[in-house]
Amino acid sequence: MNNQWMNMSVLALSLSAITTTLYAEEQPQVDYAEQVQAEQETSAGDVVESVVVPDGGANQAASALQQQEGDASQEANLQEVFTASERQYSLIKKGTISSYYDIDYTYYRDSRIDASLEDGRLNNLRVEEDANHTLTNTFTLQYGVLDNLTLSASLPFMAKKQLIDDKTAAGLGDISFSARWEPFPLKQGRLPLIIFGSASTKTGDSPYEIAIDELSTGKGYYSVGGGVSTRKYIDPVVLFSSVSASYGFKESGLDQVRGNRILESFDPGLSGGFSFGFAYSFNYDVSLTMSYQQSFNTGAKFYFKNGESFKSADQSSSMLSFALGVRVSPATIVNGTVGIGLTEDAPDVSLGLSFPLDIIGFGKKLR
Repeated sequence: MNNQWMNMSVLALSLSAITTTLYAEEQPQVDYAEQVQAEQETSAGDVVESVVVPDGGANQAASALQQQEGDASQEANLQEVFTASERQYSLIKKGTISSYYDIDYTYYRDSRIDASLEDGRLNNLRVEEDANHTLTNTFTLQYGVLDNLTLSASLPFMAKKQLIDDKTAAGLGDISFSARWEPFPLKQGRLPLIIFGSASTKTGDSPYEIAIDELSTGKGYYSVGGGVSTRKYIDPVVLFSSVSASYGFKESGLDQVRGNRILESFDPGLSGGFSFGFAYSFNYDVSLTMSYQQSFNTGAKFYFKNGESFKSADQSSSMLSFALGVRVSPATIVNGTVGIGLTEDAPDVSLGLSFPLDIIGFGKKLR
């Protein structure tokens, strides 16, 4: 029995650090008991907010698709959830402060066709290989308002590089806030239910307020989202899944030159996503998580000053992720994640590392 609870404890801590980075608003990025929740929230959120930009906006589209879910990591130390018999909920306890640090890298490769038409003839046809690198550092702070209600805030810093044009950008990303609520206490035979919501700002450099050939560190609009997640323990495996949706608010008052037109306003539209996976505990110190995330977003609409409008095509992006959780101390687990893009709109490769900052004093119990 002791070994069973120890294994579940490892899974809980590990999932807590992995589920947040799943590509993700918001995302996400995209928890165990919390990690599973975080991964579910972010995975259905970050890729979801990418949009296609017309008029030579291939670079910006790629850039947007790489923005992780700036709502990058929301992880929770759930060891107590499985080691304390009196615990009624799987979120962090009331009055507890926890903090996490995530570093994520994404690589996006694409092919560009450079050609010109003269007198109806195709000239100078050339295929160029482009590549984009994005490094995101995210600091997340969460607070247990109640035993079944947790609030969190994420502060991302991003650095980008585009190889073909030798461009770079670095700065603050989009700050995000989220809440997780567990309406029902844990009960044998009943699947735990987590309801989560999020709000993302536009503190990063907007791709619609800079030159068309510059790199951005934000998505350029405010958004809100929500969803539900659940999990099931089948020793030594934890199964988890989530579904979410996000709405981006329309941006007006823009004045961006795009070719011979000027962008006046932009409507991001609706997006949604889902994720599912499992975590397996090899022993008390090591666990492995595998998850699949897919997101969708309706075509964004662009409005120009000359009265024209353009609606981009709907997009779908999916990733397959693997994460390894290793216990480095009795109360601390470090998670490493590798993601593989399965669709053209997803990053080709993503790497992530997450660990709690509580180990260096940035987290404590208030009671």
